[in-house]
Amino acid sequence: MIRIALDACGGDFGPEVTVAAAVEALRLRPDVEIILCALSDPREKPGNRAARRVSNRLLFEPCETVLDSGVGPVAAIRAGQGSSVGKAMALHADGRADACVSAGSTTALMTLGMKMLGMLPGVKRPALMSKLPSASGDTVLLDLGANLEVSAEQLVQFALMGLVVRGQDDDRAPRIGLLNVGHEDSKGHSVVREAHGRLQDLPLNYRGFIEGNDIFSGEVDIAVCDGFTGNLVLKSSEGLARMLFGALKNAMFSSWRSKLGAAMAGPALRGLVARFDPAKHNGAPLLGLDGVVVKSHGSSRVPATRQAILEACDEAGKQVPDTIRALIEQHKAEIEQ
Repeated sequence: MIRIALDACGGDFGPEVTVAAAVEALRLRPDVEIILCALSDPREKPGNRAARRVSNRLLFEPCETVLDSGVGPVAAIRAGQGSSVGKAMALHADGRADACVSAGSTTALMTLGMKMLGMLPGVKRPALMSKLPSASGDTVLLDLGANLEVSAEQLVQFALMGLVVRGQDDDRAPRIGLLNVGHEDSKGHSVVREAHGRLQDLPLNYRGFIEGNDIFSGEVDIAVCDGFTGNLVLKSSEGLARMLFGALKNAMFSSWRSKLGAAMAGPALRGLVARFDPAKHNGAPLLGLDGVVVKSHGSSRVPATRQAILEACDEAGKQVPDTIRALIEQHKAEIEQ
């Protein structure tokens, strides 16, 4: 049985969303238990009949406070296990849960994760990762904002951690690319050029520098960058997807002719929307910690929150931290050269 510690109060909507998402996740995964970390037991609130139906696998752990989204590292540590996210992290650190999920402050989640779980041996800093839709399936992108500035050594570690999450294809090793302002070896600042050289020396399917459009064209399976760049890519792509689907919806219902066309193309359009829906890709693992920690988007509704919980279930089931530990140790000499 996989047990997930869920910060039920994190994010913009708190228990209103997290409890419903937890119930849906439990229905999909009969091998999972979820611990709700909240100020009061949300299962007892009127209208939560669905939660009571799965009460044997939906548990409750009380906390004292909820951290604001803008909380700093010092305040997060000071609150410690008293906060909902701190309680969830402590349950994971104590071995009472196999993973921690929160839609709260990224700063608090990262700070408490580093303090309570610690880093994997040899890993300098954690990295946030997500999967973006591309022409060839999904592209793993990291870092997404945990590290605004990075070293060449960290970028190499990010590539190896992304390799673990992406997994192997049957016919080839995953293709890795380093995000830059051009494909030429002379482009970019000194850090990416140094990382480029180190990645070339590793026995990986490294394709060299890539540009932003290559993330979505299917040229690579793993795109590596610093957190500043990755966060801009992620937020821009999410905003573009929402704008395009909004414009498409307006166009489809602008006249009776367009409505007729939309009805005929309905199944294909629904599949397209589902493919690029940001909620389908919610749940960013914080890789490099000695545990499984997944960050959900602060504005997540039920489907997106459910996806983050399921992502944590998958990470815990595959024992991702142990695989990262082994891969970092295997390439320790090349990373630290």
